[in-house]
Order: sequence, then structure tokens, then C-alpha cells
Amino acid sequence: MNIKRIEIVNEFLTEQMNHWMLFPLLLTVMGVMKKLLGTGDPSLALWALCSLIPLAFFVFRCKVRNLLLFLLVHLGTAVLVFALSGQSVLTRVACMACVIGYIIHSLLLRLKHSTVYSEGMPLAVGVVLSAVTALFQYYQGTRGWENYYNITLIGVIALYFVIYFMDHYLDFLSMNKSSAGFLPAAEMFHSGMGLVLGYTLAGIGILVLSTQFEWLAGILRPIGDLLLKFLRFLFSRGSHSEEVAEIAPAEMPSGDMGGMGLPPGEEPFWLWEVLEFIAIVLFGAAALIGAGVLLWKLFKLVQKYMVFRYQSQEIQTGEAYDFREKCEIVKDKDKKISGLFTALSPRERIRKLYKKKLTAATARMDAGDKSGLGLYTAREWERKLEVNGMAELYERARYSDQEITGADVKRMKEIWK
Repeated sequence: MNIKRIEIVNEFLTEQMNHWMLFPLLLTVMGVMKKLLGTGDPSLALWALCSLIPLAFFVFRCKVRNLLLFLLVHLGTAVLVFALSGQSVLTRVACMACVIGYIIHSLLLRLKHSTVYSEGMPLAVGVVLSAVTALFQYYQGTRGWENYYNITLIGVIALYFVIYFMDHYLDFLSMNKSSAGFLPAAEMFHSGMGLVLGYTLAGIGILVLSTQFEWLAGILRPIGDLLLKFLRFLFSRGSHSEEVAEIAPAEMPSGDMGGMGLPPGEEPFWLWEVLEFIAIVLFGAAALIGAGVLLWKLFKLVQKYMVFRYQSQEIQTGEAYDFREKCEIVKDKDKKISGLFTALSPRERIRKLYKKKLTAATARMDAGDKSGLGLYTAREWERKLEVNGMAELYERARYSDQEITGADVKRMKEIWK
């Protein structure tokens, strides 16, 4: 996987995105000049040619090591742009402002940041800049330039999503390049880029259609008319009744009708009433089911949020579960004893002896052992207190299914003497 090539492509796309984000500013200046001086429309081709300037400066940052030569090639680029920008004063000023800005940016990257790669501007900046300048252009009085703003912003959004993926992909590789395991860099890039391009193209297509809907009006209007006719036929109550309903108002005399009324129309066919009733029932059922599904999803989402918040609070307060065996010295007042015979069984008697004697031994413990009374296992206490055989009896009584007899209880008492 050629990572260097991906970095170069990412840099080129980033420069193009930044360049076209600034295009609304040029449109604003051109709109004011058109209002005052009667100049023509802005030239997309000229701004596209200016987008090659940051690419040339990127090549200079990569190839030119000498600082003096680095400055000279930048100044030479500025002179070349001035010579090729044409005779129009406005065009020449716009091109020179563009090249001077890129010269300052390139010098800052080389001298201050010591890097050859530029960073992309946030998408929010481009959206706000485009919206503000388009609003100013509208109130300023220039009409017919809406597509300049729309197409430019849509292209910037598409570039942003592709650059966003490539930036995170390169960051991931740089963080894991020292990993000893195999990293499928090529497979990750191809699969991720395929998804990004697919979703980005689909979203851009929707944006273009939503802003340029009049392009499809000639195609969509016949389809809409045909669909409207089909719906009218489907939900009508009969062709004859429709004709009566349309003709009757025109034939009504303007004078007093007296006791005369409209002639009764033909009774509708019973199948239309059945279909109408079925459609109403299905629509109501679908609405109820949809509302129920949405409420259930909302309930599950709130429940999941509450569980996550509760777990986060446990982690922040330091509460954790110790899956090792604990002494359980603190008695639970709410604990229910299953029965008198169970409480007096040899198994329970051994456990009570263990807890009682261990609590009594705290008088000889230091502060550290007292604070960790419930954190050590029975075998750890056996080593600390130098009592042999205690842990084995306690573990058999608590964890095993082996039979515990009175002899075991007697042995536990002798151990603690």
C-alpha cells in the first residue's frame, strides 16, 4: 500500500476544498462590481486555474530545500499569475489577492509549522460563509447567481467527507505503524473508500436534484399527471357520478329553486365502498403500528441510556465487583434465613466459626489488614494468621457439595484454639 500517494492525493483534495470554500467571497466582490460598474458574470474557469497555485506551492515545499530559492520560486509564481491574469483590473486584483494569500500560507507551513501538508477548513465555516454571502448577494440585488453558490457548496461537502475518511485513515496508520501484528492497510482503505464514495455520491445526487429540480420538470410532470389520473380513477365512486358532480353546478339556475333539488346520482358500486373501508382500516392500522414501534424504540433508547448512565456512575464512584471469595464480615440485616435446621447445619456452623474467629483476630491486625478485611481470600488469611487447615475446611463448607459432618466442625474449633 503506497501511503505516500494517499497523502499526496489527500493534500490535493484538501487544497481544492479550501480553495472553493473561498469562492463565495469572490462572488460577493464580483456582485458588487457588477452592480456598480456593470461587469460580467464570474469566471469558474479562471478560479479553477487559480486552484493550481496551492498545488504548485505544495511541490515547492516538498522539493525545494534552500530557503532563498524557496522564496524566489514563490515570487516568480506571483509574477507569472500577474502576467497571465488578463487586462481586466478586477480579475487581476482577484488573482493577485489569491496568490498572495497562498504565498503567506505556504511560508507559514514551511517556517512556522515545519510541514508540507495543509489542514482543511471546517465544513461549518464553508456553510456559514456560503449562506452569509448568498444572503448578502440577494439583498444586494444580483439575481441569477444561485447556482454558483449551490454547486460550489455541494462540491465542498463531497470533498469534505472524502477528506474526513482519508485523514482518519492516515491517523490510524500512523498510530499503529509500530504494531507487531499484520495490519491490512490496503483492504481497510478499499472497503472504507468504497462506502464513503457510495454514500457521498448518493447524497450529492440528492442535493443536486433538490436544488436543480426544474431540470427534471419536463420528465416528472407527465409522470405526475399519469399518477394523478390513476389515483383519481382508483378512489372515484364511478365515472357517471363524477360527470354529474361536474355538470350539475353549471346547470343550476341562479334563481330560486323552490322545492326542486338536484337529481339523485347513480348509486356507487358496492366494491368501491368495500375498498374504501379496507384502505381506511389499513391506513389506521399502519399508523397505530408505526406509532407503537416508534414509542417502543424510544423506550428502549431511554432504558439503554439510563443503564449506561448508572454504569458510568458506578465506575466514577469506584464501585466494582470483586469476584474473589470475601469474608462477608458485615451482616446483611435483610438476609432471610431459610430455616432453623439450615442455620444449625455443620456447613453453616463452620462458616460462622470462620467469620467469628476472623473478626476476633482483628485486634492483633495492623491498620492495613483491618481496612482490607473483606478483600483477602481464606487462603491468604491462613498464611497471614499462620493457621493451617482453616482455609480447606472453609472452602469445602462454602463452595463444594461434599458432606460436612460434626467432626469437621470439631476440627474447625480445634484449629482456632
